Amino acid sequence: MDWREVYRKRRMDADQALSRLRSGSSVYIGSGCAEPRHLVAALSKRAPSLLDVQVIQAISVAASDYTSEAFADNFTAMRFFVAAAARRAVSEGAADYVPLHMSDLPDLISSGRLAVDAVLIQVSPPDEHGWCSLGVSVDVAGEAIAQARLVIAQVNAEMPRTHGDTYIPVSRLDCIVEHTQPLITFSQTSPDEVAVKAARQVARLIPDGATIHAGLGRMAQAVLGELGGRKNLGIHCDALTDAYLPLIESGAVTGAAKGMRPHKIVASFCLGGAKLFSFVNNNPEVVLLPTREVNNPTVIAANHRMFSVHEALEVDLTGQVCTADREGRVYSGMGGVMDFLRGATASPGGQGIVVLPSLRPDGSSRVVPQIAPGAGVAVTRAGVRSVATEYGAVYLHGLSLRERAVALIDIAHPNHRDALLTAAREGGLISQRQILAPLFTGVYPDKYERHTALKDGGEVYIRPVKPTDERMVQEFFYSMTDREVYYRFLHATKSFPRKDMQKMVNIDYHRELSLVALAGEFGAERMVGVARYVLGGDGEPEVDFAVATEMQGKGLGRALMKAVLDVAHDRGYLVANAYVMPENMASMNILKSMGYAVTGLVSQGVIELKLHLDQPVAEPQVELKYDERYRPGNGEAKKKDEPLSRI
Repeated sequence: MDWREVYRKRRMDADQALSRLRSGSSVYIGSGCAEPRHLVAALSKRAPSLLDVQVIQAISVAASDYTSEAFADNFTAMRFFVAAAARRAVSEGAADYVPLHMSDLPDLISSGRLAVDAVLIQVSPPDEHGWCSLGVSVDVAGEAIAQARLVIAQVNAEMPRTHGDTYIPVSRLDCIVEHTQPLITFSQTSPDEVAVKAARQVARLIPDGATIHAGLGRMAQAVLGELGGRKNLGIHCDALTDAYLPLIESGAVTGAAKGMRPHKIVASFCLGGAKLFSFVNNNPEVVLLPTREVNNPTVIAANHRMFSVHEALEVDLTGQVCTADREGRVYSGMGGVMDFLRGATASPGGQGIVVLPSLRPDGSSRVVPQIAPGAGVAVTRAGVRSVATEYGAVYLHGLSLRERAVALIDIAHPNHRDALLTAAREGGLISQRQILAPLFTGVYPDKYERHTALKDGGEVYIRPVKPTDERMVQEFFYSMTDREVYYRFLHATKSFPRKDMQKMVNIDYHRELSLVALAGEFGAERMVGVARYVLGGDGEPEVDFAVATEMQGKGLGRALMKAVLDVAHDRGYLVANAYVMPENMASMNILKSMGYAVTGLVSQGVIELKLHLDQPVAEPQVELKYDERYRPGNGEAKKKDEPLSRI
């Protein structure tokens, strides 16, 4: 039979179609913006004739009449992800929430453990071959349709035709209800200042060529707005939202570096408005695929440099993350959090990142000693990799409980760091000897972060030191040769005790500032250099630096010294002091090449240099003088402050 004849015979109004439902059945409704509103309204009207109908929906973004108390005997709603519109129904017991990784839902349906008797979906009008498109939502519709005895479709001329695994033949539709209306739209409030700051902390970790996924939280979505300067990004996400559009329009998204479906934007469903729906309509660049593929961690991991960002409600000092519950009530659900975190973690060069504001609206800390009672742990201690707030990002994988506590306290709000430190001590996470930077003055100055190219074409990342760098700094000093240690500390030393390292990394960033140079990607960095200044009793900064043996001769020492002097100059200091051994000509040459006038005094075998930051010079030089205690080899003493030479 010609498909047109099938279409004509199965066309009917919504009441006729819904009259085929039976009490006690399980009805699957299309997800998100593809929810067939006309059919759902008709379902509510038929409530008096139905009892104990289970209504299944993967994600609902619109309030539904059938979840009201008046229909408690008629319908029971089941949700696998709780968006804002469904939170009240779930919290009041009018809808059931099933905690489940979204990647497990397809098998739950196809195996029959979750029965589906009927399906209400929304599709585009058929093409010339008799195929309709599921449009803006594929997710688990295929599994539901395969199990159902009855498929009722709202044919909506407003539904976009999308590419991918979205097509269904007219012959599979048992009831066809033509009704044109705008799709449900989904929007989020604009990110506030804190969200933008946290998003920037995450964005700086995402390199060119990354494939990205952002969860539905406002902060996670804000990360997309901070990636406009990247190149050759790819997209592999469950929910394609409005927030991706500016990034795509900027030219940052090409998909050229993707491991799976290169040059294609992959999603399972779309949540947004008219602009997004127009973008995906008949767009071969966008491929909508079932949840069983999109959320499969193995498929996700096949994308090199897969970066997945998810918003959290709170994180405790051991790294346990709550994403789904607030004050003992379901806030969102598991969704695809672990699917994408697992996939990103297994991806070569990939990263799973959890982001949250440091404070709740009432001013309490979201970094907590323990997860609140009744709150579910979505990401375990072993599952978490990176956590970010507006105060920075930390890589937790491989860290001990002590190191995790120190790291997370460092990105908590400064008002709560002392209390968190006390709680960590009392809870036995860290020792009584652990120190942190002074309260209020120890806020990490991220504006002094920079990427620096070296002479050999390599690149290092220079940033202020963090408390989490304790072991890395210690290992760096132990890797130095005896001569390098002597030049750096001006005396021989064989040990670098932990208590001294804690003092070096827990600083106020004002009286003392250390910059470290890191090579390698976030979470796998190694320290290859350090520069710092410490204010002396005269209020002038004293500077020094050290570079790993294998990195010497590449311009790193000069880059580090320039970075630390830039900070000193930025903070209004007119002079920086340095102490150099006379035989350490490499350091001397670096110091005199900074572009400032340099004077020095040779005293007791050490050259005391002054870099005059308010006196830029075109030609580098150092003017040295001796004091009366220094005698040249010819036996004749120079008078105090008598000029010696220029080098």
